[in-house]
Amino acid sequence: MNAGFDLHGVGRTRVQIAADYPVTFSDTVGLFRPADALALLKTSRPGGLQEPTDTAVLFVGSWGFEELCARKFWQRLAVELSRRGMASVRFDYPGTGDALDHQDYATGLDVWLDTIRAAVEKLKELSGAQRVVLIGHGIGGALAWRASENMDCVAGLALAAPALSGRHWLREFVALSRIANEGAIQTNPPASGPAMGEQIIPQQVAVGLRSVNIASATKAPAPHILLLKQENRHADVEFAEHIKTLGVEVRSTDFEGYDRFIRDVLFSVPPVAAIETLAEWAKDVADRGIVNGARIGDVPVPTPGVLMGRGFTETPVRFGEGDRLYGVLAEPMGPRKGATVLVLPTGYERASGWGRISAQLCRELARAGIASLRFDMANIADSPPVPTRPEQIIYGDGQLKDVEEATDFLEQRQLFPVVVTGRCSGGWAAFKSGVRDPRFSGVVAVNVFDFYIPPDADVEALLISSRQPLASYGAKLISGGFWRRVLSGKVRIRNGIVNLWAMIISKAISFATPLMVRFPFLSPRFHALSRDFKAIAAHDTQMTVVFTEGDIGAAMLETNFGPRGRMLSCRYGNPRIVFIADADHNLTTAEARHAWAQEVEAIAFRFPPSA
Repeated sequence: MNAGFDLHGVGRTRVQIAADYPVTFSDTVGLFRPADALALLKTSRPGGLQEPTDTAVLFVGSWGFEELCARKFWQRLAVELSRRGMASVRFDYPGTGDALDHQDYATGLDVWLDTIRAAVEKLKELSGAQRVVLIGHGIGGALAWRASENMDCVAGLALAAPALSGRHWLREFVALSRIANEGAIQTNPPASGPAMGEQIIPQQVAVGLRSVNIASATKAPAPHILLLKQENRHADVEFAEHIKTLGVEVRSTDFEGYDRFIRDVLFSVPPVAAIETLAEWAKDVADRGIVNGARIGDVPVPTPGVLMGRGFTETPVRFGEGDRLYGVLAEPMGPRKGATVLVLPTGYERASGWGRISAQLCRELARAGIASLRFDMANIADSPPVPTRPEQIIYGDGQLKDVEEATDFLEQRQLFPVVVTGRCSGGWAAFKSGVRDPRFSGVVAVNVFDFYIPPDADVEALLISSRQPLASYGAKLISGGFWRRVLSGKVRIRNGIVNLWAMIISKAISFATPLMVRFPFLSPRFHALSRDFKAIAAHDTQMTVVFTEGDIGAAMLETNFGPRGRMLSCRYGNPRIVFIADADHNLTTAEARHAWAQEVEAIAFRFPPSA
């Protein structure tokens, strides 16, 4: 029932896995992974053929930082379920990720709950299954519980580090946001609800969340429940004991590696043990619902639909070798007016971006008549890893190969010319792609930590230091809160020392910058910088370099090319250098994101669409 799809490598080792099938429904995007046909051919019954299960799995995600960290977790869990003969779907709530913005939240939390129920129906339609297992994470655990209360098809419910109380979860989210957003520019006027950048929980939804409290439930919504408890969280232990009194089969175990998984999207470690536990438990639930006489391959391969937004359309796509990359093609409602923009991800953020910044950028560009493609590079969010590449892929050549395949895709779709842009590590990848590939008409690199990354660089240290200016270290050294975090082991002393020393050395090098720029052969750094910027100029690629005032990357620009990068402008094809005031590294506010969009538009409009 769930088979018959070509998944390019599922069930085999060291073979490239395809991205999941994108589908659209209820103004949102879902990612569907069918059951692997090979899993259904394993000899496990007297007749030699394992019959398909009648159970598929829906992932109900959390929101904000937790959701960003969980994208790779969901993708890998989907693969493991597929290998066990089970299909799955994951999706975005309205107003989050790649979903459209909902226009009316008068019904409050029901807007999200209705989307969960619509996702269940879509999963049943795509897989042919009649029973579903819901796996909820964070606040998604509480929402999965609530949604299941009104559905007869729910065979099992897994709660992965669930929020037991919506009120407590909102309080914790606001507190963590203040820590994570330390130094960030605040929106003006302030957001109307809990927010991460431009992504906001509408007040009507927040009101509904405050009323959710599954810890006091008097009836379980599913006959089989799995609880992955956060370690050292007494409330989870009490909840496990409580649901055992509700007359259902309950399994409870610790969520191993949860802190490493959820602490930071840049350094999130997918919890392998939890993935195995969830997949095996779901398979056990599914095995109790085997359907005799089901046929392999009787469900058609899904085709992606188109989301129609205000002034734009968006089509989720798979592309690249073996359809290994996932992205979203945004296009204007009317005729195209400039070059297509390729938007690269930052760090390990999903393509829609931190606080949906990339999704908002692409939609703003589309309303101006500019098409764009945003996508997840390999081993980021919803694009599976390439087996031959290292686990740490930031600032690596593999990312440039992904950009090349994205550019090939745009060429095949006759969407040339192309301008490439990205923030931070995405800005570095945009720059290096412009160096390597003469097909790009323009490059807009934003808040690049350093245009020169040596091959032996400590990437983890670079990722940490790229977030904060040199001045921030002095403030931290006299901060009592900082030292409490040091003593508790929450701050990595080694990386901090490496970062601080590197910045001091860079400041010292800057005094020799005029000599090095004039005679780059004297230094590997300046030789590489000179070679790369000359290549972009030789390609006749238009370039704009953007920094927010005070960003650490601006200090590195001074190290490489003197005050305000003046030596870059006068020696290498006159690239435009722009500084955005009143903005932070992440371009948190709409005003900062709009300033980025203006620079992208300025280059894109120079190149009319190809016929």
